[in-house]
Amino acid sequence: MAVVFVNLPVEDVGRSVDFFTTLGLPVDPLPEDGASATLVVGAEVVVLLLQRERFAALAPGPVASPGDPREVVVCLPASSREGVDDLVARAETAGGARPEPVQDDGSVYRRTFLDPDGHAWGVLWMEPDGGAPPAEG
Repeated sequence: MAVVFVNLPVEDVGRSVDFFTTLGLPVDPLPEDGASATLVVGAEVVVLLLQRERFAALAPGPVASPGDPREVVVCLPASSREGVDDLVARAETAGGARPEPVQDDGSVYRRTFLDPDGHAWGVLWMEPDGGAPPAEG
C-alpha cells in the first residue's frame, strides 16, 4: 500500500515536535538541520512538519498564513468518544486551541483543535458498524 504524505508549514519545528509529542503522537527525530520533522500518524499516513521556508521551496504559489481560509482539516482516528475528548484536552493543555463545539450525530463523534501554527486537526470516532448506536432501554 502507498504512503500518503501530508506536508504542513510550521514556524518553529521544535515547538511543533513538542506539541505533538505531548499529544502522544510518535515524531521521528529531527534531521540535523532542524528544518523538518516526521509525524507518524499511521502505517500509511505521515505528516511532514516543514519549516515555512522549506515548505515554500516545495509548494507552488504562495504559502498560506494562519488565519487564511482553510483548505484542509487533518483528521486523526480515536478508538472511543473518550479518546476524542482526551486527545483534544491534551492539545489544549499543550497550547492548542479548540475552535468549535463537539459534533455528535450519534454514530460519529468529532472535535477539532488548532495546533500552535493554526492548522486545524479533527479527532474522530465512528460507530464501528457505521450505524447509530443501539437504543437504551
